Amino acid sequence: MGLFRKKKKEVVWQEMPPFREEKHREKGRFRRLRREKPWIFRGAAVSIVCAMIFTGFYGVFRARAEKYQDGPMEDTYNIAWLYQSCYMLYRDLYNAKGEENADYKDIYLEMKEGYEWLLDEQKLSEYRNLLSLMSESLGTEEYVDQGEISPDWLREAVSGGMLTEEILKEYEDMGLLSEGWQEMLEEGGSRYDLTEDDCDHFVNELAMLQSFFLSLENTFRDLNVSYDYMIEDHSTGQYVTNMSEEDRRREPEQQYFLLSFHFDSAGNVALGNTICGRDVSQIRKSANEVTRDNQNLTMLLGEQLEFFPKYGKFRQPIDCTVTFAVSKEAWETRKDNFYVGQVMAAGISTSYGTYRYHPYEADAYWNSGMGTLVIFIILSMALLGCFLPILRGTKPWKEEKICAVPFEILFCFGVGLCAAMEYIVSMIAWVASGEAGGVFTDSIGDVDFASFLVMVFNLSVLAVYFFCGWYLGVCARALRALGLKEYVKQRSLVYRFFPFVKGKTVKAYESVAHMDLTENANRTIIKLLVVNAVILFGISCLWVGGFAITLVYSLVLYVILRKYISELQKRYRILLKAVDEIAEGHLNVTINEDLGVFEPFREQVFKIQDGLQKAVDMEVKSQRMKVELVTNMSHDLKTPLTAIITYINLLKEEGITEAQRREYLATLERKSLRLKSLIEDLFEFSKASSQNVTLNIMDVDIMNLVKQVAFEMSDKLGEAGLDVRMNLTEEKVILPLDSQKTYRIYENLFGNIAKYALPGTRVYVNGFRIDDTVVITLKNISAQEITVDSSELTERFVRGDASRNTEGSGLGLAIAKSFTELQAGQLELDVDGDLFKVTTTWHIVAPDPYTQLPPFAL
Repeated sequence: MGLFRKKKKEVVWQEMPPFREEKHREKGRFRRLRREKPWIFRGAAVSIVCAMIFTGFYGVFRARAEKYQDGPMEDTYNIAWLYQSCYMLYRDLYNAKGEENADYKDIYLEMKEGYEWLLDEQKLSEYRNLLSLMSESLGTEEYVDQGEISPDWLREAVSGGMLTEEILKEYEDMGLLSEGWQEMLEEGGSRYDLTEDDCDHFVNELAMLQSFFLSLENTFRDLNVSYDYMIEDHSTGQYVTNMSEEDRRREPEQQYFLLSFHFDSAGNVALGNTICGRDVSQIRKSANEVTRDNQNLTMLLGEQLEFFPKYGKFRQPIDCTVTFAVSKEAWETRKDNFYVGQVMAAGISTSYGTYRYHPYEADAYWNSGMGTLVIFIILSMALLGCFLPILRGTKPWKEEKICAVPFEILFCFGVGLCAAMEYIVSMIAWVASGEAGGVFTDSIGDVDFASFLVMVFNLSVLAVYFFCGWYLGVCARALRALGLKEYVKQRSLVYRFFPFVKGKTVKAYESVAHMDLTENANRTIIKLLVVNAVILFGISCLWVGGFAITLVYSLVLYVILRKYISELQKRYRILLKAVDEIAEGHLNVTINEDLGVFEPFREQVFKIQDGLQKAVDMEVKSQRMKVELVTNMSHDLKTPLTAIITYINLLKEEGITEAQRREYLATLERKSLRLKSLIEDLFEFSKASSQNVTLNIMDVDIMNLVKQVAFEMSDKLGEAGLDVRMNLTEEKVILPLDSQKTYRIYENLFGNIAKYALPGTRVYVNGFRIDDTVVITLKNISAQEITVDSSELTERFVRGDASRNTEGSGLGLAIAKSFTELQAGQLELDVDGDLFKVTTTWHIVAPDPYTQLPPFAL
């Protein structure tokens, strides 16, 4: 049986019609959605119920809004429009009394004597033609090309023969003038002193005046539909009105609005004693303001009529009363199609038009507390969504992606709801006032169906709006479930973005704090200005809160700048302290702190420190060498001098033999020559050091000169037991040198080798050319250990043997180095153990030796 029933069901399912199958599937999807997302259905149900309850109070809202509705007829602009309409109605009364069809300019414009012809369009046009024709004539420029012309210039032109009867006749035949100009000129009485510019201005002002009255005519239909009016003449009792006899007998208590303007015989205007309206005091104040500011056409049209008062004046409506009224009964029937005045253009003059009045505007609903009520409902829906239990134990704030959006997006969504509130209140006013029903009825034609559509539309908008509040409440459940701290961590974009922003901000701050002051800072300044401009632009684009945000931004900027300047001052004090310590003589100062923008100065401070240290070391060395100089000079000068004195004393003794005398004299001669040589060397070095040397520059073959010196010193070198190995280039190398000074250089070098080289060793002399440089080296093995630094060997009175047992002045290498540098060469010493090496470098194309002399000091 079970199998049978199952099979039977399958057969029934297969035989189910397609439309029922689709309906069954839709029903299944609906149930599944309801089971999986109950928060949506519960929120929709609550929103629809709230929308229906809220709609049920539309009558109450409408009644409250009527109390806050501004009276349209009490507005100053509407009263100003009614007052201007008096000029239009007075024209109707004027024509009715005179049974004529006078134009506005005939009624309101009064020309001065002699200028009556200006209101004749034909005469004015012909006068302008006559001006143009006369200006083209060479003989009449003096009459028409002036800023002001004489009133009798035409008669003067006729009497002067410039405007003859034949010329006027010719102009008449051309159709530029009509007949009769000759007679008018002969009769006199009219004034023709307008220039072409005056005519243009006058015509323009007439056109403006005509445009003003035309705008009044265009609003007459709205005036006739919306208001009852009557204008009555005081003297004859004649009137023009759109009211019936019954309407004219209506009592003031029956009037919803009533306002009268009384014009006396002089055109002065006053308000009628009886005024009706919602706010009689406001109507009276607005009407007094309007009549005071617009007493006549000159004040109405302002500065637009600048030239007309020179030739005429304006008239006012006189001896009449203009009344505007709206009965209470008419207001109830007309208020949905009522027209009131409004400003159409403002500036030099103000023109007015009309617009259709809306009896229930959104502002009235706002003022009645509708906005507060809507906010309360939205907050209530949000609280329900946050605290009302959700069936089936679902957690949409955790399970649904749409409910797990970041806090910033929810905040923007909430701000959007607040911004949309204005449109919601406007929609409520549109529906509650009945205007929506009228619009739908006009479009559809069926009143009942239109009402149904309005109800569906209203409930749908309100339900969706209220559901948005429910949705915010459901999303806020995550705050309850996670806690504030965890919610910010998981649902805040700012928190997620904060490390990135913080890193970029810190990086930007550090880049400014460690800006290299030695480089061009334009790029950094431009970046800062661009960032500041972007921030200020963003603040300026805000509709609200711009001042508060600017204040906050200024405070943040103040804090940042204060911190930056404080750190700058701190780092400056660190740098200043180090400099002060160096200035006090503490040359071992170290700076371990971060100096920021002053970081480049760390290296400079260290350089100054090293330079001062070197200067101190050199000063100490100089002091030591001065002491040694005095000691060495005393020793070297004292030794031969003592010998000389000793042998002189021996010569004075009696009983010495001839052989002893000759021996003593030889010794005196040798010691005297030694002393002479020492003094000459000192003198030569002094002159070289003080640059008081005259060089005799000539072309010298440097390789040949070295060979010559070596040859002449060969005996002395041979006596010292030295074997000289020459390796000089065979190429002839010519240099611009002083031959004597250069010879002395190598003579001293070879002499130094003969004195201090180890006997029985070899001496190597190498010479070669590299491009524009000639290098000559002399190498030998020292007989004694060299304990003096190689850099000191070229100083004065310095010898390789500290005991100073060998003969010599100690000035040989110093003189050689001085003469070398005087000729723009270089002399360098190198000591490697007992190996002593001297290198001289010369430049083939040498610069002027007197422009690159190194400083020497005695």
